[in-house]
Amino acid sequence: MSCFHRAWSDQRHDSFLKTLLPFDEIMKNRFYALIALSIFAFTLPVTGKSSAQSSPQTLKIPEIVAKVNGVEIQSKYIEFRLNQILNNVKRPLTMREKTSVVKDLIEKEVVRELVHQQGQKKNLEIDSDLIDKEMKALREPYTSDEEFEKALGERNITLDDLKKSMTVDINARQLLNEQIKGKITIADEEVKKYYDDNMEKFHRPESYRTRHILAAIFPPDMLRSTPVAELQSRREELTKKAEERIDEILKELKAGANFEELAKKKSDDEASRENGGDLDIIYKGVFDPTFDEAVAKLNPGEITGKVETRYGFHVIKLIEKHPAEQAPFDELEQAIQKHLFMEEAKKLVEVYIEDLRKQAKIETFFH
Repeated sequence: MSCFHRAWSDQRHDSFLKTLLPFDEIMKNRFYALIALSIFAFTLPVTGKSSAQSSPQTLKIPEIVAKVNGVEIQSKYIEFRLNQILNNVKRPLTMREKTSVVKDLIEKEVVRELVHQQGQKKNLEIDSDLIDKEMKALREPYTSDEEFEKALGERNITLDDLKKSMTVDINARQLLNEQIKGKITIADEEVKKYYDDNMEKFHRPESYRTRHILAAIFPPDMLRSTPVAELQSRREELTKKAEERIDEILKELKAGANFEELAKKKSDDEASRENGGDLDIIYKGVFDPTFDEAVAKLNPGEITGKVETRYGFHVIKLIEKHPAEQAPFDELEQAIQKHLFMEEAKKLVEVYIEDLRKQAKIETFFH
């Protein structure tokens, strides 16, 4: 999956939530999912080495950051996640901000280990098929096992580390699910009342469906195999090449080439390429403003000239537009029910974790 489509997919999912919840509730809902149902997913970016500017080494993080009932939590897991965060923020973080992030990450690892230990006491059976499935999903973007292991090694993580982390995640997830199973009931009346009381939250923004052809600044194969520092040093050169590619694509379209077929052959967006560049529904305001502005000028069936975003250069074809509207209750009923369920689940999980804390010996060594 290309970096463009992965980011767009995340934003498209967020845009659906925005039709349901205001921003502060969206953020809380993410927290519920993180704590209650999908403990600290262990993800690996498909780009190369982290840049030196994003290195956590400027912080003095001890090799052992905490102990939970005598079990050590190693700094490499904290540094791995810290690098993920630093590589995705739009500006450099101050030392105080980095320190705060590290403390939050340590707290999450402590909770994860605490719940995992309780799961071990209860002899919960680990779903090995699920571990294999998640390992396969992480391996998928890489062209070979060697490339995958190299990417892990560059982050001081081994395959065994990764599998252990996933085992802990899944074990903790199973235990927390056991704690809320059968304890929460959301009545239909509660769901309807929430909708009626919060009508202003369910105003769906204008949306559109498009196809696009992307000439990426950093093509997928290059992203998978080239260190970030090298990519950044070549950005100007690669941007020029991407623009030249999109100019050639525009010439072919003007000469009568079929948009869908050309997208299948030449688009750098691997996820939409097979579908002729189809991006499905995008809500206005949740993706790149330049993309929105270009689409706003089109009528269905028309295509843009070259459109530059942070991912590269696009040619966009508008399929259909949808005006802003009030989302009907029937369409949101299940999503609201899930939201209310998560509210109750969070309360139960917080009480459960606090009880575990009272019984545990927890030591932290980063201050």
